[in-house]
Amino acid sequence: MKSIVKDRQEEGYVSIKDIVYALIVNIALLAIIANLLSRIQTVQKLILQEKRGLKGDLILSMIFAGFIILSTCIGVKITSYSLNTRVIGAMSAGLLGGPLVGLYSSAIGAIYVLIFSTPRVFARGSAFATILFGLLGAGFYPYFQRGKWKYTDLFLLACFAEICDMASLLRMTVSLEVAVDTIVDAALPMIIMNAIGMIVFISNFNGVFIFQDLESSRQIQKMSVLSQKCLPLLQDGGLNKAENMKKLSDIILKETQWSGILFTDREKVIQWQCRAKDEQAIFYQAKYGDPIPEICRQAMEEGKLVKYEAQTGEKKWSHTAQDYSISSVPFRVKNQPVGSLTVWMKRQWMDRQSEIELLQHLMTLGSSQLAVLELEQQKNLLAQAEFKALQFQVNPHFLFNALNTISWVCRENPEEARKLLLTLADYFRYNLNYDAYMVPLREELEHVKDYLQIEKARFEEKLQVTYEVPEKMEILVPTLILQPLVENAVRYGIDRTGCRYVYIGITEEADAYRVEISDHGKGFPEEVLEKIAKDEPVGSSIGLQNVHKRMKSVYGEERGLQIQSTPKGSTVKLYFYKGVKEA
Repeated sequence: MKSIVKDRQEEGYVSIKDIVYALIVNIALLAIIANLLSRIQTVQKLILQEKRGLKGDLILSMIFAGFIILSTCIGVKITSYSLNTRVIGAMSAGLLGGPLVGLYSSAIGAIYVLIFSTPRVFARGSAFATILFGLLGAGFYPYFQRGKWKYTDLFLLACFAEICDMASLLRMTVSLEVAVDTIVDAALPMIIMNAIGMIVFISNFNGVFIFQDLESSRQIQKMSVLSQKCLPLLQDGGLNKAENMKKLSDIILKETQWSGILFTDREKVIQWQCRAKDEQAIFYQAKYGDPIPEICRQAMEEGKLVKYEAQTGEKKWSHTAQDYSISSVPFRVKNQPVGSLTVWMKRQWMDRQSEIELLQHLMTLGSSQLAVLELEQQKNLLAQAEFKALQFQVNPHFLFNALNTISWVCRENPEEARKLLLTLADYFRYNLNYDAYMVPLREELEHVKDYLQIEKARFEEKLQVTYEVPEKMEILVPTLILQPLVENAVRYGIDRTGCRYVYIGITEEADAYRVEISDHGKGFPEEVLEKIAKDEPVGSSIGLQNVHKRMKSVYGEERGLQIQSTPKGSTVKLYFYKGVKEA
């Protein structure tokens, strides 16, 4: 190409057609090289990394500086100026690599232009323009990054850069006449062709950003799979269940490319596992109960991801760190460390940012799930405390009346009195010694019958109790869930004649057992119903409200007590849903 232009120069002129043809050939060469580079995985990762180290910046800078130098070498001389495509390499460095890469590569290119470019009369202006190209690209990096550019914007930016190039030639060339003649000959073809060349060159890197989108999609899919498989294991016991932690480690190693994985709590190792092919190379073994490594302790103290550094880390890991990247993240609940996750990744030529992001996602996911588990545990502890309070809430009037009744029965029927004493003993034994939170419905009903038998001895014919229950009741219900409601019916269910009527009905439905407790009293006061609906305390007794809250805790917010109240009596309904085994 140079020889063709040279022959035309010897003939006395160089046509616009020849200039355009020469620039097309140069641009095509740059585009071919860019296309090849964009397919190299290392180059892709370097361009996609928003936070590169000095090593990565220098490598990218040398690549784009190579484009600048190549453009200078294959420039085509017309009259006294060398047509070139330096703007493509210099500005692309800033647009694709960021501010530092744009600065470094354009500076390297400018030094080469200043020393080696010909003719010498344009060296200073060309060198200055080269640095300007790099800074211009760097300035627009935030706008063009991640492939979010428009080709019209890119075209206009390249045109503006070439205009700046022409201006620098005018300002920094000793001979104004030479500069003007050169600009007249070269300005239009260089501006138009280099702007088009910039679009062609940058287009070759579209695949890099497509690769990034695919990688992000894979990471999202991988995170979704890990969430679906890991969440149930964390929900069932958190970090304290060894069997689940083994399964969790198996899942993570299967779904990732990590070589080893270590779980700890705040004080000890919980689970260590690595791939069989990496056991010898990793050169680390741990078992349950071992002290936690320093990197785990550091991650928990700092509350963020920590990478192993040979200079400051444990010396016994320095050999492993030559082949593996070791990173640790903490699990935190209420801003307090509760454990850590440490992973070993096979060291590549450069760290994969996507793997680090995946590890951080696992940290967030694990911390969130452990926080939910902590909340559930606190909720259950509160429910258990309320349950214990209910167990020990012995109505002194009931005890006093029961003893008085038994004392009176002793004079007339000692055998009946003995049975009542046994019944009373069974009643209190169930109240005080039953540790299970869920019990068979039949046992709960027997406890209610003990209570009513004692009350029946007291009120005699003035207390009428009716049962309608099935023979088979295969379901677990919360302990002491019925007795407070029955006690309430006996206490307040008095009709106008002074009699007390209590009805207990149990019906099996498709998905639940419905229990109804009815009386013939005056009904619930309106303010009591409002307080129950708002979960507010009802008088000095916690019994009725406790039953309502426990039902919602076990079966769901919409499944508390259902109360139908009229001046002629009340009915309280409870639904015990099948399949619930524990609170």
